[in-house]
Amino acid sequence: MGSIIKLRDPIDADAQVHFSYPPVAEIVRMYGGETTSLPKPDLDRSKRWLEWLRGHPFAKIIICDGGPVGQVRLHSLDREDKRARLAIGLFAEEHLGRGIGRKAVRLALDHAFGDMGLHRVDLRVLSFNKRAIRCYASCGFVHEGTEREAAWISGTWYDDWIMGILAHEHTKGT
Repeated sequence: MGSIIKLRDPIDADAQVHFSYPPVAEIVRMYGGETTSLPKPDLDRSKRWLEWLRGHPFAKIIICDGGPVGQVRLHSLDREDKRARLAIGLFAEEHLGRGIGRKAVRLALDHAFGDMGLHRVDLRVLSFNKRAIRCYASCGFVHEGTEREAAWISGTWYDDWIMGILAHEHTKGT
């Protein structure tokens, strides 16, 4: 848990890093993806991913102890209502369960409620993704509702949880 976590802007070399981590069933499933036929690593696909990532109002590469391990982004920005949606993803199973995501989410929230001046950040998480739910709750997110049977994954319906946090609920730097 003593890892140094930082966020930085995406750079061209991140496509190669993304390419070096082949899709893994557990991570794909947590995103709600189909695990029966995982895509093969493809550098062009990784370059498209990088360009897509750069298209968000706040998209950062998560750095752990000097190396890229994932991405975090705020999307669906509504400037009038001062709100956005958070999404995060780590590249490999070896990065899970180490507190990396929790620290990255907190850094993203510091930016959302600080520099961006947002009032609210929400997210969606599949109800079976207990690891992510624990992470989000530890960062101050509250379960606000359930969209029942919202995701069809490998022949089964799963609920989607909506979780949110308001600016006054966020404790910077914790």
